[in-house]
Amino acid sequence: MNDLHYSFINNNQPVVLLIHGFLGSMEQWKYIEQDLLTTHSLLKIDLPGHGKTLEFKEDYTLEKLSLKIDQILMIEKIEKIHVVGHSMGGYLGCAFAKARPEKTRSLTLINSIASNDTEQRKQIRDRSIQLIEKHQAAYVSMAIGNLFTVEERKLYETRISLMKQQADKISIRSIIQALKCMRDRSDYLPLLKEVDFPITYLCGQQDEIVPVELVERERVHLRANTRIIDNGHMSLLINPLDILKNMYFID
Repeated sequence: MNDLHYSFINNNQPVVLLIHGFLGSMEQWKYIEQDLLTTHSLLKIDLPGHGKTLEFKEDYTLEKLSLKIDQILMIEKIEKIHVVGHSMGGYLGCAFAKARPEKTRSLTLINSIASNDTEQRKQIRDRSIQLIEKHQAAYVSMAIGNLFTVEERKLYETRISLMKQQADKISIRSIIQALKCMRDRSDYLPLLKEVDFPITYLCGQQDEIVPVELVERERVHLRANTRIIDNGHMSLLINPLDILKNMYFID
């Protein structure tokens, strides 16, 4: 069955949904989850083929994954959630917020955006698919390395090495499915302009995957909150305390 593995820690506080990014897993939230648990219940999921979620038998869309999240909410009797997504997890967060705005308290995008891929970005994903079919290990190492700045690669070698080890366990099929899902996603920007819950962007000053300039254009369009953090694409691993400090829903 194509089910999402999830973990729900219920302490009778407002629920935060945490969605990790491409080549990651729910374990990457460990640097902030204990602090979050002092004020919130936590619902974490693993994306298809990532972490403990098994490889999906067929390709999927963010809309289909949103329905699976909604099913989890119904199973756990959760009425509303704060949605927090990193990178690809942010894309999924946008899809869920669009599909279930009445269940969304807030949306926080970490190193992520609401708009769809540009044609140039789609071509990069297509080249990635071709590369991984021939050289999986080389692709994973390169893809993860590109998420960090040169300085971060030196300072956080252990964390990066662990991420690569975990990513090496993801099947070629699952990686390709994720790349296709990101490549073909919808543009959620126009739809999110109509919602009445707060939206916050947490972006990396040195992020080359989701540059600050792109986030700023979306912020203006949505009249959203923006916080800039001094790191590359992996704010979640490099500056978890800054992530915590700048989450809109934390007093």
